[in-house]
Amino acid sequence: MDAMTEIVEMGDQGPRVARRLSARLATWGAVSTLGGAVLAVKGTSAGVRAFGLQNAVWGAIDLGIAAVGAAAATPPTAGRLRTVLLINTGLDAGYVAAGAHIAVRTPDFGGRVTRYQARGHGCAVIVQGAALFWLDLIHAQQLR
Repeated sequence: MDAMTEIVEMGDQGPRVARRLSARLATWGAVSTLGGAVLAVKGTSAGVRAFGLQNAVWGAIDLGIAAVGAAAATPPTAGRLRTVLLINTGLDAGYVAAGAHIAVRTPDFGGRVTRYQARGHGCAVIVQGAALFWLDLIHAQQLR
């Protein structure tokens, strides 16, 4: 009997929820990367291209995180995974707030972006933060 089977048979939902989360995060990452790349290249304005670029980068990071989670030799216990997901949920709320700040205040970051690009980047951070918030929260709730 391998470690995964033993843990699941003991009633720990952590490994099962972790697998679902990795699969959903990979799907979100792929959609964000591909959709973002299309918008980054084909977008009709600087703001849309910035929105696409930001989503593509977040999507690539999400794909990497999902791959690491799926390849983990030892699956997380339910308690550990729930703690990590609840901490991440707080961080995700921070991403949404930071994205809103950038979208509304449109800083130019020392002249590196226009206000339209800042708005696009900020809106993408809101989208990504909200999606991650939802993913982390629903999976944490499954571990009560």
